[in-house]
Amino acid sequence: MEPRAYAWILPGRLAVAERPGGGGSSHRRAAREAHQDWWRERGVTAIVSGMKSRHGLVEYALDDFAIRWHPLVDPEQAAEELPRLVASVRRLMDEDGRCVLVHVNRANEWLAGVDAALRLDLGIADGIEDAAAQAEADGFPVGPLARLLAAAVLADAMRAL
Repeated sequence: MEPRAYAWILPGRLAVAERPGGGGSSHRRAAREAHQDWWRERGVTAIVSGMKSRHGLVEYALDDFAIRWHPLVDPEQAAEELPRLVASVRRLMDEDGRCVLVHVNRANEWLAGVDAALRLDLGIADGIEDAAAQAEADGFPVGPLARLLAAAVLADAMRAL
């Protein structure tokens, strides 16, 4: 079963989505299992969760996905954690050659921020506004939070220079 809200950032290599099975109170176990199957059929072998809670991690591991958890709790904490999430994604893709799914609970501004941050890290966006426009084109709502999250990844990259 195809997930409701997702986008391929790099087709066949990196996707972002709402939580498999749906977010929040709309989450359904049967849908989660069907979504996991759908992602696996498209080559996904690793799932990186940005959810506040550990929901789904055990199920992903039992279904043989490599998992990483980088909880994005609030804007201030997320500005610190998101660069680590992005680095985990890059390691999974570069070192392990994996196809990676990154998810948060819902297809909202948090997901737009993650989408934009990944695009900046990969060099497929020419700054925050371009990354935000690409995330919006993926169907995710962009606002100040999404731009703040994207900016955190740029600031981290600048500190590394």
